[in-house]
Amino acid sequence: MTAAQHPKVYIVLVNFNGHFNTIETLESLSRQTYRNFQIIVVDNNTPESLEWIRRWARGEWIPEFSPPEPIKHLTYPLCPKPVVYVSYEVAEAEQGGKPELEPEQEGAFCFPLIFIQARSDIGFAGGNNVGSRLALARGDAGYVWLLNNDTTLEPDALERLVEKDQEYRRQGRRVGIIGSKLRWYRWPDRINAIGGRFNKWTTWSYHLGLNEPDRGQFDHDGVQFDYVYGASLFVRTEFLQEVGLMNEAYYAYFEEMDWEVRGRRKGWEHGYAWRSIIYHKQGVTTGKEIKARRRPLFFMCCKYRGWLLFYSYYYPYLIFAPILRLLLKAVKNLLEGNSRESWLILKILAGKRTCTRNMN
Repeated sequence: MTAAQHPKVYIVLVNFNGHFNTIETLESLSRQTYRNFQIIVVDNNTPESLEWIRRWARGEWIPEFSPPEPIKHLTYPLCPKPVVYVSYEVAEAEQGGKPELEPEQEGAFCFPLIFIQARSDIGFAGGNNVGSRLALARGDAGYVWLLNNDTTLEPDALERLVEKDQEYRRQGRRVGIIGSKLRWYRWPDRINAIGGRFNKWTTWSYHLGLNEPDRGQFDHDGVQFDYVYGASLFVRTEFLQEVGLMNEAYYAYFEEMDWEVRGRRKGWEHGYAWRSIIYHKQGVTTGKEIKARRRPLFFMCCKYRGWLLFYSYYYPYLIFAPILRLLLKAVKNLLEGNSRESWLILKILAGKRTCTRNMN
């Protein structure tokens, strides 16, 4: 059965100076059992990083990865080189590029990789939207898979997502976004996230299953959560057309929660493909795992500002909740000696609405 006999999936990876991780993700994607997919790498204004990815594709540079032994087979042996690719600027890509230059082929990937160079800082949401616009412009996309560039995948991860969506369709369910089971890359037997839980009254959110040993406790269709975790968002094309793309006002954080609320208000629900397993490094771009005093202020600014934006869009009657949460966080940071973050929070509460990378 040829690739064209299955719905086509466009896989979008956003790269920000993360070529090493992006390449490991590409190597892992080359082993997918479901073959009718095409990868779009959107580089967020780090052209030197994208050039390293091109060098990898041409076979001129082969990095050495160090995955844990239990998942080493998901990366090694490396796929044959060269890997065919095409390059576009953003404007051309959003018009659909030139698909006549990207015929189906034999090799590690059934279609050439697509590299898109953004010449300004468009963020995580903006990068994903560029790739999504290309897919929609072509008119042949069954799905768009927004996948973090710091992931490694089981060979059937994509196949299981497509199967799950087809199951939902047979049931007559309007499932717009499907999540995978996320495990930790460094601790492959432990869960990174099943999905996100969120309480609008307290602003509290957390990842279901975080750090639990995976004993199969979430391997069923009755698992309940509030939103699909943003490291892997498998999206129906119809959802994109009806609900719209990611909200670029956030830059980073809250995009998936925003999507969830918008979709739910239009009659869409989310799903969960527990047989689709992905290993996630997490925090390599945002510095999430760095100790509090050294966390990049830029991403903390995006997060704290995002809280207020999210509530102002969807729960304005509860805006006091994130304000109170941020005030308590400012006091906590101050008591812990992290005055720089406390000062940042106070400025955001006072009306600061712009976060810039040079603020670090």
